[in-house]
Amino acid sequence: MNFFDFTVTSGGIATLCFSREDGGANILCAEALKALDTKLDELKTAKEITLLKITSAKEGIFIAGADIAEIKGLEDEEVAYERVREGQKILTKFSALAFPTLAIIDGACLGGGFELALCCDYRLCTEDAKTKIGLPEVNLGVLPGFGGTQRLKRLIGLSKALELILGGKILNGKKAEKLGLVDGCVPKGYLEFKEKSFIEEILMHPEEILKKRHKKTVMERFVPWLIFSYARKSVMAKTKGKYPAAMEILKLFEKTQNKKTEAGLVDEARAFSRLAVGDISKNLIELFYSSEALKKERGVKRKVNPLHINMINVAGAGVMGSGIVYQFSLIGKLVRMKLRGYEQAGSAMQSIQKMYDEIIKRHRLNSDEAEIRMGYISYTTEFDGFENCDLAIEAIVENVEAKQELYTRLEAVMDENAIIASNTSSLSISMLSEKMAHPERFVGMHFFNPVAKMPLVEIIPGKKSSDKTIVTVVELAKQAGKTPIVVGNCAGFLVNRILIPYINEAARLFEEGADFERIDRLILDFGMPMGPFALADEVGLDVGYKVAKVLEEAYGERMRVSAVLDRVYHQMQLLGKKGGKGFYVHTADKAKANDEVKNLVYSKRFFEEQEIIDRTILIMVNEAAMCLEEKIVENARYLDMAMVMGTGFPPFRGGLLRYADAIGIERIVITLQALAKNYGLRFEPTKLLQDMARDKKTFY
Repeated sequence: MNFFDFTVTSGGIATLCFSREDGGANILCAEALKALDTKLDELKTAKEITLLKITSAKEGIFIAGADIAEIKGLEDEEVAYERVREGQKILTKFSALAFPTLAIIDGACLGGGFELALCCDYRLCTEDAKTKIGLPEVNLGVLPGFGGTQRLKRLIGLSKALELILGGKILNGKKAEKLGLVDGCVPKGYLEFKEKSFIEEILMHPEEILKKRHKKTVMERFVPWLIFSYARKSVMAKTKGKYPAAMEILKLFEKTQNKKTEAGLVDEARAFSRLAVGDISKNLIELFYSSEALKKERGVKRKVNPLHINMINVAGAGVMGSGIVYQFSLIGKLVRMKLRGYEQAGSAMQSIQKMYDEIIKRHRLNSDEAEIRMGYISYTTEFDGFENCDLAIEAIVENVEAKQELYTRLEAVMDENAIIASNTSSLSISMLSEKMAHPERFVGMHFFNPVAKMPLVEIIPGKKSSDKTIVTVVELAKQAGKTPIVVGNCAGFLVNRILIPYINEAARLFEEGADFERIDRLILDFGMPMGPFALADEVGLDVGYKVAKVLEEAYGERMRVSAVLDRVYHQMQLLGKKGGKGFYVHTADKAKANDEVKNLVYSKRFFEEQEIIDRTILIMVNEAAMCLEEKIVENARYLDMAMVMGTGFPPFRGGLLRYADAIGIERIVITLQALAKNYGLRFEPTKLLQDMARDKKTFY
């Protein structure tokens, strides 16, 4: 296959244009690297060239990175080392050329693609929205292996290089220019003009460009250990030591701090190879593939065009309603809030302003841009203006009658083509639409709390939801920067149906004498972002209890609500974090165990760590298997992505069902059978798990 087109002008300006002839994305696969190697060897002796440009013929892509499938396929550390060293040697040939090299970046320039650009003497990029620059390898459980760690620190300094590589940050063109990753950034329409003047500057006055580049700071020169110390604390706080790639990056930077580039490349290749063959990298790559597959999903099989959504109504101005309003105003939609009374307006708008203040602090928007987006929001206590809304999202109390009454009023005032969606976390979509005149335009659109941070949206079609309705809300969720997953219409849908048994089981362990603080610590160490009791407080004990009761009514004894959850909510009337008290007493700076709740259980009993993990995690595995049996979700990959994005199930484990594969389906069935014997039928392994154990099958 041909990967590169080569031309030379009469003035000696050569262009090496990357363009796969098969139409695929520009990636540095083994075959492309081999072709590049041959071309660079030819250029080594070229006499007529004064400058070499590296460009791409692909719209929106410079080079998207290395071939992830090839990284996934690496199983032997020595083979991995040889492959990555070969790639390093090929890219290093750019620096051996007798003429200057210039990377023209217009589109995605990530991972190995940016490492190639780093090998060039100069870099020029566009301001185009598709221009994204960075080294995100840490997100796949590895580190840059084609020289990125060594060349980036020399280009922009130790501190910035560590920050970008450890964070897996992807920058737009202007930010890349500001941080020194590129020498210039121009509007796409001016690229040709700027390219010519920039080449002249390279050939006539290169010192003018080079003098703008990073010079070592005092800290980098004399006390780099302080930089490493701060970085290590930050890494441990974020990863809890569960993601080895971050620690390997730190060790590599320390080890190569005073080494020349070539020696540093050898160490980089060794570190990459150790990570690439590990289970955590394989797990994170699987999640990446699942994420990419979900981006292409439209929600239905047949080709249907979505409706254009410009104006959205959100009924409900509580935590969820405010979050949804913020999310859609952020992407430039007109949003109208329906309030019970105007006294709600102040707190709702204040809550939304706080969300904007957060992203202003992170430099994602400036204050003027945030003010413009706040201007997209209006509110009313009536239904005036709703005739102009293309979509209404209901986010009111989890009460069937109240929701159905609202839908009747919405149908009366909204256009007959407008969509009505519910943010319900557990109630049947088909049941909610029973009294609607047009149930085909009704659908579940379940956001997770906090809306601004949680990436998942469950899309739940009812029995009569039309394909156009489904396609429209899937597309809208994507526009809002979320990952939509279409799930079946059952009590709790997918995530809550799997999560509630986990919280219930933790509560039962507490009832039986286990210390709930210890349970939270063990689950935190397992990799969950917080323990089940801290989570219950965070969500709100009222919300969690009501969802749990809906599931108990639907699934009976196996999801019976724990007595302690009932007492904490009903008798003690605790609400969790929002009320200041739940399983923990919450103050501004910390949370400590609530002794009043601890005293609910008189007998104390020690449980082995493994039993606590098995009872809380394997009950989720069993419920997940039931969801697959019932076709609540399309496949194990999408289920795992939903649990990672909706509950924070540890990505390094690859998802709930990939974790099940890792410990063995046969072992899970045996463990569940033993737990069923000791604790009840809720642990009885589902038929799917038993069949898989018998046939020695896995989810992946």
